[in-house]
Amino acid sequence: MSETESCDTLDVVVFSAGGWRLGFEARCVRGARPAGQSATNEQEGHIAALLGLPPDNSPPTAAQWLDIKQIAAEDRKILVAGPVELQALPVASIHPLPPLLAARTRLNGLRALVLQEDIDKIVLLFDVPSVSHST
Repeated sequence: MSETESCDTLDVVVFSAGGWRLGFEARCVRGARPAGQSATNEQEGHIAALLGLPPDNSPPTAAQWLDIKQIAAEDRKILVAGPVELQALPVASIHPLPPLLAARTRLNGLRALVLQEDIDKIVLLFDVPSVSHST
């Protein structure tokens, strides 16, 4: 892959919450691992609670822990619904929120939308530091 090609994509870890596909920039995620059955009932560290999404009443799907890199503290675990995928998203498909919408959204850390012509789903991109520091 040439240097130009690698700059045309952004590596993103994509997962589910509240019926949406969400993503974090991959450089902020150390890894993912399956969560036990008891973890699916936890509120603390659950992505929906951290982002301000309404509780998801759908049956749990392949819950996983994401290990989020922290700068001045130990890594933080965030519980997400699977599948968890690493995707190289075309930069041209990433649309930052306009400042007014970014200021008014109730979703903690929402920064951009990914709209791809070949995929009919929108991916909501979140700023990891904003999410991982909210409680």
